[in-house]
Amino acid sequence: MDVPLLMDHAFDFFTVEPVLGLAEAPDNQNGWIEWDVPQGGEMDEPMENSGFNEDEELNEFMDDDQEKEVEEWLIALVTPPRATVTVPSTYEVGGPSTATPMGHPLTTMASGVATQPQVIVDLCVRMSNLEYRHEELVKKMEIVSDAEMADSIAVGEIHPRVTTLEGQVQTLQTSLDGAWFQNQQLQTRLSVMENREGTLISYMSWMEERLVVLEKRLTGTPTGP
Repeated sequence: MDVPLLMDHAFDFFTVEPVLGLAEAPDNQNGWIEWDVPQGGEMDEPMENSGFNEDEELNEFMDDDQEKEVEEWLIALVTPPRATVTVPSTYEVGGPSTATPMGHPLTTMASGVATQPQVIVDLCVRMSNLEYRHEELVKKMEIVSDAEMADSIAVGEIHPRVTTLEGQVQTLQTSLDGAWFQNQQLQTRLSVMENREGTLISYMSWMEERLVVLEKRLTGTPTGP
């Protein structure tokens, strides 16, 4: 509007007269309404338009696509941004915990979320149980790894002992082989001595017979035929 408003003038917008400069305004969209055309109504009378159907106009305005957009818009209002929960990659096993209890991360969700408090409490309990089970599994894995390390150390210590025992067994086997060979030699010598003993006994018997004959000759006793 080109005509400036004056501070010493009061404008009555409800009087039936044209507004100065309105018709010449470039953004005037109501040029088809004439200022002197009566509206055909009385004071306090409801305005009605027989050509306007409220249900049809509302159905045309609220089509399926707009309903989906409105629904997504409403869901976006009550849906908080996804919280990022950082899970530590390592756990310290053993010793008292030095962390200050600040509550579970799920309890810090936005208050505008349409979720029952009991559901959040149940989720917190389940998450705590899962963390406890994870810590127990880590402890068991460390115990198993320690046992495997002890077994490997024991096996490493047993292997030299087994090697030493194998060497001792080889030495004993060699000694047994030598003793068996000596036994065979003794048996051979014993057999030779037994044969010589038999020969000596036969020779001694012949010598006794010869001595008897000589004694008889010396005494003059006649010998047998």
